[in-house]
Amino acid sequence: MGFVTFCSFLTFLLPLIIPLPVHSYCPITSCQKNPATEIRFPFRLHPQQAENCSFPGFSLDCTKQGFPALTLPQSGRFLIRSIDYHEQNIHLYDPNNCLPQRLLDGFDPSGSPFQAESYENYTFLSCPKNFTDQRYTIIDCLSNSTRSVMATSRPILAHKVANKSCQVIKTLLVPSSFAPQNAGGFTSALTDDVSISWDVPDCKDCELKGGLCQLTMNGSQQIGCLYGPPDSYELAQNNKNLKIFRIVAFCIAVPAILSAIAVGVILCIMDRREGDITATRAHQIAATPDPHDGVVGLDQATIDSYTKVVLGESRRVPGLNDGCCPICLSDFKPTETLRCIPDCQHCFHADCIDEWLRLNGTCPLCRSSPSHCLATVNDS
Repeated sequence: MGFVTFCSFLTFLLPLIIPLPVHSYCPITSCQKNPATEIRFPFRLHPQQAENCSFPGFSLDCTKQGFPALTLPQSGRFLIRSIDYHEQNIHLYDPNNCLPQRLLDGFDPSGSPFQAESYENYTFLSCPKNFTDQRYTIIDCLSNSTRSVMATSRPILAHKVANKSCQVIKTLLVPSSFAPQNAGGFTSALTDDVSISWDVPDCKDCELKGGLCQLTMNGSQQIGCLYGPPDSYELAQNNKNLKIFRIVAFCIAVPAILSAIAVGVILCIMDRREGDITATRAHQIAATPDPHDGVVGLDQATIDSYTKVVLGESRRVPGLNDGCCPICLSDFKPTETLRCIPDCQHCFHADCIDEWLRLNGTCPLCRSSPSHCLATVNDS
C-alpha cells in the first residue's frame, strides 16, 4: 500500500517538477520561389503544418507561383520579401507590383498581430504629363499617357504643385518605412516594401540565445525555447515523454499486475482447498488399509446384507452417529441412503461404506476415526 501511495504522489508531482514540454518540433519550411525566407514559429505554412506550429494569427501560405504570402484582414493579400525573427518584423510587397495603389486603398494591419512602427502623411497628386521636373519622382503604375501621379510627404511642396495645375488625389497615413528616393527628396515612388512588426509572442531573447520558440503543451499560449540542432528537438522530446511514461508505467502498471497475480493465486488456493479437501480425506480413508491388519474386504453379498436406511426429513440416524458421515465428513441429508454395520451400529453413506468394505472387513470408525465424528461418538 505504501508503494502504491508513493507512486500516486509521484505521478501527481511530475508536472510540477518537470518543465512544461513543448509541442513536437515543427520543421522549418519555405516556399519554392523564396527558399531563403524561413517559415517557422510563430508562423506556420498552411495547410502543410498543424495549428500548434504557430501562434494565432501567424498563418502563411504559398501562392500558386510558389511565393510566401500573408493575408491581412483589413488590407488583403501581400507577398513576403523576408522575415526577421530577431527584430520581429516582416517585409511585404504587392503581388501586382503597384504598392502605391494598395496604400491609396488604405493599408490597415488592424485585426492581425502586426503593426507598423510609425506612420507618415503622404499627399498623392495627379499632374499633367507635360508637368515635369527632375526633382520629382513619378509613380509609373498609377500614371497614364496624359497624367502623372506623384506622392510627397512635404505639405509645402504639395501645396506648391497643387497651384500649378496638379490635383490632390488623397492625403493619408502610410507606414514610415518609405523614404524620398531622389537627391532632392521631394517625392517618392513608394516602391519600397512595407515593414510591419509584432510584439506577441516575444521570442527576441530566445532567438538571441540561439533557440527556437514553440508553444507549450499545457493548452495555453505560453511559449518555450528549444536549444540544440533542429533535428534533435523531436528526439529530445520523445526521450522525455518516454521517461515519463516509464515512471508512470512502473508506478501504476507493475503494482496492478502484481496485485492481480496475488488475487488469482489466493482464489485458486481457496477453490482447490474447498473443492479437494473432502475428496482427499475420503480417498485417504478408503484407499489406505490398516497396516496392522491383513483383513480382506467383504464380498458384495455380505455388504448387501447390512441394513440400509433412507433418511427422512428429521435426518435421524438409527445408529451411534450424529449427522456426519465419518468417511466423507459430509452431513447427512434427507432422502440419502445410509448403511449401518450391525456389530457396532455405526452408520455411513451407503456409497462410502460399500467402497470401504470391499477393501476392508472392519468398521472404519472403530479402527481409526476422523476427529469430528470420533468426538461425536465419544460425546454420545
